[in-house]
Amino acid sequence: MIHNNSDNIITVGVGDLKIANFPKTLQTSLGSCVGVVLYDNTKKTGGILHLMLPKCKNRNGRLSKYADTGIPLLIDLMVNKERVNRNFLTAKIFGGAKMFSVNSDMFDIGKSNIIETKIILEKMNIRIVAERTGGANGHQISLDTTTGIVQSRIFGHPTLKY
Repeated sequence: MIHNNSDNIITVGVGDLKIANFPKTLQTSLGSCVGVVLYDNTKKTGGILHLMLPKCKNRNGRLSKYADTGIPLLIDLMVNKERVNRNFLTAKIFGGAKMFSVNSDMFDIGKSNIIETKIILEKMNIRIVAERTGGANGHQISLDTTTGIVQSRIFGHPTLKY
């Protein structure tokens, strides 16, 4: 998306997370899922969490699939494995589209994901510095770890930089 060198591009799968240092680019595609991008500008280190559901509720599967377990996991890995300073982390959030036209908030997974993501980030004292969430279309995002800029493309709309 940003670099032509495919060796520098790391794709984050559904319900997964990845961390990278400059000059790598992290990218993912989102529907009702939310992409949480954490970045430390001093270390030029970033991470993307591709969360699928708001709460784990003792479900099976990777902790990275859920906002309430995935966000703390991403922060922990960045601080303890990558040695970033937690105080320098900022968040950008994307996705959370309403992919199905059902007239019930109970079935609006995207909205639930966005709400829970904001609650968890606030609890963890991580400031959200940019957001492009909601809507009815999927998102593609890419984080350039050299600059911290996230390119966000919503299908059918122009690409924006955050």
